[in-house]
Formats: sequence, structure tokens, C-alpha cells
Amino acid sequence: MSYQALYRKYRPKNLNEVYGQNVVVNILKNAVQNNKFGHAYLFTGSRGCGKTSVAKILARMINCENIKDGIPCGKCNGCLNSESNSCVDILEIDAASNNGVDEIRELKSKVNLTPAVLKYKVYIIDEVHMLTIGAFNALLKTLEEPPEHIVFILATTELHKVPITIVSRCQTLEFKKINNNDMFARLKEISDLEKINITDDAIWEIVNASDGGLRDAIGLLDMATAYTNDKITEEDIYIINGNVSNNEIDYLSDLLIKKELNTSLKIINDYFDTGKDLTKIVEKVIINLKDKMIKENDINICSIINCLTDALDKMQNSVLGKIYLEIAIFNICKNANDEIVKTNENLDVIMHEEKNIIKPEIEKKEEKSVTIESKEVVDVNNSIDEEFKKIRINNTFVGVNKQSLNEIKDKWNDLNNFTFDKEFGALVCELIDATPIAASNEYLILEYSYDSFVEKGNMYIQKYEDALKRTIAIDRKLIFVTKNEWLEIKKNYIENIKNNVKYNYIEEKQMPDNITKKITSNSKKNSDIIEKANELFDMSKIEIKESV
Repeated sequence: MSYQALYRKYRPKNLNEVYGQNVVVNILKNAVQNNKFGHAYLFTGSRGCGKTSVAKILARMINCENIKDGIPCGKCNGCLNSESNSCVDILEIDAASNNGVDEIRELKSKVNLTPAVLKYKVYIIDEVHMLTIGAFNALLKTLEEPPEHIVFILATTELHKVPITIVSRCQTLEFKKINNNDMFARLKEISDLEKINITDDAIWEIVNASDGGLRDAIGLLDMATAYTNDKITEEDIYIINGNVSNNEIDYLSDLLIKKELNTSLKIINDYFDTGKDLTKIVEKVIINLKDKMIKENDINICSIINCLTDALDKMQNSVLGKIYLEIAIFNICKNANDEIVKTNENLDVIMHEEKNIIKPEIEKKEEKSVTIESKEVVDVNNSIDEEFKKIRINNTFVGVNKQSLNEIKDKWNDLNNFTFDKEFGALVCELIDATPIAASNEYLILEYSYDSFVEKGNMYIQKYEDALKRTIAIDRKLIFVTKNEWLEIKKNYIENIKNNVKYNYIEEKQMPDNITKKITSNSKKNSDIIEKANELFDMSKIEIKESV
């Protein structure tokens, strides 16, 4: 008998064997047990997370004559026939290779035929997003009003490519990426059953390399068993997967920060010569740099991330990946001896020009209302005018409501989808670690762990507002606070509520003309610095405002 791949051998046979999809499992179990399953399902999620396997299980479940607790009995005629590879009532269609109108028309011509041996005829259409528009239109009517003996199960990795007319006619179930602990447990279980000699560190590296896809993880484990007859180690997984250790990634990241051109290029050349996957390495370096940027609050790291992100985009669509990476490294390191790169001082001057300083005129407040005294002059050297900060906090509390905050929290995790965005990636990486703590329909207060970032966030507040608006459609006026500040703010708020003190809206106004002139008069002095910085950095990623 020929060898059976592990991912096929350990494909789940019932819902109890499905890992990491508890919500989907519970929905389907209850639906079938109570005979309330739909006529059309749309399974969506990343590759290797169980969509097709669950589709086959569901086909067996609805045809089982003695199903109990959502588990087919495996003994009735329905189970025996549905498990047979020659069953004509469970049809799998690969839309990637059968994506034309003719194939769907043929399907339509057969749907009215009653099942040959089973109670329900099931059509499983994999990668359904690959169907043409004509094919979708041909499927539409049948999908809307199928015969009672027909069940459609559509599966896709790209839900956004499926027409809304199709989506609206299906019950959509989202398959999540398998969490790391569940994946580790499954790989450990398979390793024990197959008597595979592998270290826990190696299993964890397989988990990390598989990006939530259990099928890919089992496939990588299978490759590892073929690679060596000895104990499988973490280093073996690096070799098989074309990746390198976290220590090597950290070392390369530090070299780029220190502008070590020759050593960086030599390492990349060594990786290329030994068959490493440069795109995977760059992805890990970007994530490592993001963590360093947040921890060290170093704006130079932002420019490195932007440069590598641009290179990664080109590498993924070209056979010249190594060249694009070498060019990126050269651009990062080329002026290591230049005074502007050696210190942050000149760059700080440039970035200071984009600061939007506001001197609000404070209206008089009636008795028993929160009042904030105004300053005579706005200090242009402060990271943010404290008056302005108090006004935004005050105005948040004027219309503060939990629904607005919950809606923002629901969207916040979506920022992870933009960490590699060319324009907003660096800003998003910082915003991800901020916590929304109070919101109205116009304002949002964000808490951040690092005091230094709070100062930076408020200095470039308009950039973060723009990033949130254009990535996850959160349109709010922001203000950043530290944990200690928030504790004091919350304490005062509770005290005011107890004492019946009302928060009155305070209008934000632009700063006076005399201060505007003071700032613009300095812009000419910095023109040479801006020109030099433009040679060193991709300033298209940094908006420079010479006047406000």
C-alpha cells in the first residue's frame, strides 16, 4: 500500500475532530440535530483551516439516519454510502478549474434529479470566488430556490470576490485561523501517534510558520519526517521552510538600524545562496522592527520599515527579489556617516514643522460646570498645548457613550490588516498597542503604555487621525493619555458625576495669526535641512507642513 500523506490520514471525520472552529462546530451540530440546517452555506476563511473537511462532514451528517449529538453513526446506509468515494450524490466541484457558465448550466440541469441513494444531494463548490460573472448569474436562481433534496456548500478564501447576491442567499460561516495552542496540541498528538521524534521547539516553529493553517502545519511536519531520520529539531524546520531563527532576525534588524551596509548585504547573500526564502525573512524583520520601534520610540525605524515594505511588495511579484532587497538595504544604509543620520536632531526639526498647534479661545462656563483656564500664549516648543488636551478630554465627556466605544473596540483588531500598508503601516503599528478607553460620536481618548509615545502621538495627532479614518473608517478627534493620567481623569469624572457637575462643549479654534507668522518665518531657515533629509529618507511617506 502506498504512503498516505499525514494531512489526508488525519483529516477530521466528524465535528469532534475539528480543531479551532468551536463556533462553526456548535452551529452545525445544533442545526442538524434540530433539523434546521440551511439549503445553502458559504464557508469562508484562510487556506487550511478546515472549510472543505467540514463541508464533507456536513454532507455526511445530513444524510445520517441515526445522528446523535451532531455525530454521524457511521453504520447506517446513509453513512456507508456517503463515505464511499464512488457516491454520486455528493459532488465536489473545483471552481478554480471548472469556472465557466457551461459547467454551472450542467449542474443546473441535474439538480432536479432526485438523489440516487442518499436523502440529500450535496454540491460542494470549492474556491467559489473563481467562478466567472456569467457562471455566478447562472447559479443564482438555483441557489435561491433549490429543490428540497439539494444542499449547496460553497467554500472560498476570498469572500470579497463573491457577489453580494450570492452571499445574501447563503448562510455564511467564518472559519478562523487555528490558534497556536490548538495547533500545537494537534501536531503533538499526531507526532505521538506516528511515533515521530521531534522537539517541542520544532513543533512551535512549525506552528509559527503555518500562519493559522493546520493543513499546512501537518504538511510541514510530514516534510520534516522525510528530511531526517534523526530527532527533528528547530533548525531542521528552518532549513525546510527556508526561514531563519528569531535570534538571526533580531541580529539583522539591529544591523539595519546601525546602518551596517556590508555586513547586512553579506548576510542576505548567504541566505540566498543557502536557499532561504527572502520574502519570509523580510516579513519577520519588519515585525521585529515594529516591536523595536514601539519599545524604543525611534522614528528612524519607521523609515526602515517603509523601505522594507516597499521592497517586499516588489519581491512578491518578481523573480528579482534579491535585487530589490539589496537596493532597499543600500538605501537604508547608504549615508551612515552623514550627520543627519547619526542624530535625530535635524529630523526632529523637520517633523516639528508638521505639528498643528492650536490656541483655543475658551468660552466662560456657568457655575457648576467644568471650566478650563486659557493660556495667553501657546508655547510652540511643547509637544502639545496642555489646554488643547484638556479641551479634547472635556469634549469627549460631553457626549461620552458606551455604544460608540464598543463600536470602535470591535473595529480595532482590523488594524492588524494594515501593518504592512505602504502609507500607514508605521502609524498603524503604533496604534495597535493603544487602548480606546472613552469615546463620543466626535472624540476618542486613547491610553498608551509608554509615556514617550503619548507625547509623540499628541504631537503628530492629525497623522494618527488620518490613519484611523483611512484604514478602519474611524473618524474621531483623538487625544492620547498615559495610564496614570487616565486614572486621575476617570477619578475626576466620577467625582463630577456624583456632584451633578455638567460637562459643557468647548469650541476648538485655530491659533492666532501672530503665532502663525512666527512659525512660518522659521520655515525658510529649515529648507536646507528638508532638502538634505529628502535625499536620505523617502519623504513621500512623511507629510511636511511649512505652515499651519
